Amino acid sequence: MMRWMLLLMCALSACATLDAQVLEKSYGLELGYHAGGQRISGGSGITIRSLERQDSLESGRPGYSVGLLFESRAGKVGFTTGLRYLRAGYEVNDDGSDGPGLGRDFRDEVTAHYLEVPFELNFHQDVNERNRMLFMLGVAANVHLNTAGTRSVSIDGVGQGSEPLPEPTDGYRPVVGSLNAGIGYDRKLGEDWAVRVQPYFRFFLQGNLRESLSQFNRNYYQTGVRVVVKRLFL
Repeated sequence: MMRWMLLLMCALSACATLDAQVLEKSYGLELGYHAGGQRISGGSGITIRSLERQDSLESGRPGYSVGLLFESRAGKVGFTTGLRYLRAGYEVNDDGSDGPGLGRDFRDEVTAHYLEVPFELNFHQDVNERNRMLFMLGVAANVHLNTAGTRSVSIDGVGQGSEPLPEPTDGYRPVVGSLNAGIGYDRKLGEDWAVRVQPYFRFFLQGNLRESLSQFNRNYYQTGVRVVVKRLFL
């Protein structure tokens, strides 16, 4: 928790420095869509063989994000902060030892919800008066809101219904740090409005679960595109 406090203090200090010489501010509404994935890991109580098998059964799920952002720019450098709601997750498809449609098969679908507080540095390059490019690199604190999952079971190809997955033994991390990176294209629509299209990548630096020796853990990551509509204040 201490390192997050230090990171926040550094971010606020950087904000104050940039804001003192600000040339442009904006508030924006952001919508994003991403393809999801996860890096699976396990504690010392899990064998390499079981970890590899679990990894072969899992795949990421697509998701989306919605955000309200504040941006400030001074020359070619600026920052973005605000709030984002993030939906992520993964699925597990286990066809059992008999193969698909034979014996007992199951499918797990897990959906995770986070509230992200980002601090992203933007490095701008103006193409002309209305068009600009930027490179973004930043960090974020992702506050865990809720994670829920369901398991659908079939026997010999016949569905047997679904049931909620149990909560993990040691629970979820309340806050997970992430590294964010991306590139963007800004187009001014007039004196007061602009739109941005930004391909991006986000990687959770910690697993979604609290540390445990007896359960699988997952670092989420997303690759997607954000679209931001901004109101400019020069």
